[in-house]
Amino acid sequence: MKAPVMPKPGQCKWTEGDSGSYTFPCKNRAENGSYCDHHRTIVYETPEQRKARAEEMRAANAAANKKRLAA
Repeated sequence: MKAPVMPKPGQCKWTEGDSGSYTFPCKNRAENGSYCDHHRTIVYETPEQRKARAEEMRAANAAANKKRLAA
């Protein structure tokens, strides 16, 4: 198995994939820790914040579908 290519120093360490087969697709800089600003908000959110974000996404998708069906 090919070894994963590790992120460069200062690069976001957000991973995708599963154990032993993952990549570091984010090329943003990690200024304060291991993750860029965007991925830090996902990694360090509370369960309540995660639930609220999921509900917002569901509402946005429902509104987009309703608009598309009305067209």
